[in-house]
Amino acid sequence: MVGDLTDVLSCEGITVKLGGKTVLKGVTLSVRDGELVGVVGPNGSGKTTLIRAIAGFLPYEGRIYYGGILANQLKRKEIARLLSVVPQEPPLSTLTVMDFVMLGRYPYLSRWQDERPEDIRIASDALKELGVYHLKDRQMNTLSGGELQRVMLARGVVQGQRLILMDEPTSHLDLRAQQEIMDLALSLKKKRSIIATFHDLTLAGQYSDRIVVLQDGYMVAQGNPREVLTADLVKQVYGVDVIIEYEPVFHVIPVFSSVSAN
Repeated sequence: MVGDLTDVLSCEGITVKLGGKTVLKGVTLSVRDGELVGVVGPNGSGKTTLIRAIAGFLPYEGRIYYGGILANQLKRKEIARLLSVVPQEPPLSTLTVMDFVMLGRYPYLSRWQDERPEDIRIASDALKELGVYHLKDRQMNTLSGGELQRVMLARGVVQGQRLILMDEPTSHLDLRAQQEIMDLALSLKKKRSIIATFHDLTLAGQYSDRIVVLQDGYMVAQGNPREVLTADLVKQVYGVDVIIEYEPVFHVIPVFSSVSAN
């Protein structure tokens, strides 16, 4: 079965059950070419579960199409060539940066095939694009948080040809590193589409072309960030009063009861 060929990704009624509990409930969304879709929602709303289902890491009910082709018509290696996942937690690894990034080329090699000069060139180009080529001989467990995130993005670039899934890409990073990673994501979406989950609504609103809001496993809103992320919706989903500023940039400011009472 073929879905919309103009979409990089289409999900129809995705439901995921884990340990007898329904974690994701009938989520439908699509991602267009060159689009950054931000997924937001409270802890436990299903953000990471959605990423893992799209990547094929979890069993699900519903349909997922990659470039118009039904997921179950593709082999695991074919899916791995289409998309890559940048996880929330960086790996604790003693591999060198180059060896780690080269792991992203394995879907393009046969079982016993060594990496080719082409694979080394692609990995080197990705490290240069992400600004970490000078770290290629460093061990992963010696890098800072920002450096790790750049290297994981580089691995994602060498693997997924059309879609990168980023789970909390700015978690554990300071403000400058957050900005650098999201600016890099904007540059990457010129060649690939991106789905990124966020805790920070300000970052999500500033960098996303479209926002998907999850609550208790349901998708409760989807659309342009400035139209979707309203004070009323944030109150409904997060139970927190906020002030939202639109100029000079989109900014969500929590108003805590202990402060407002004074």
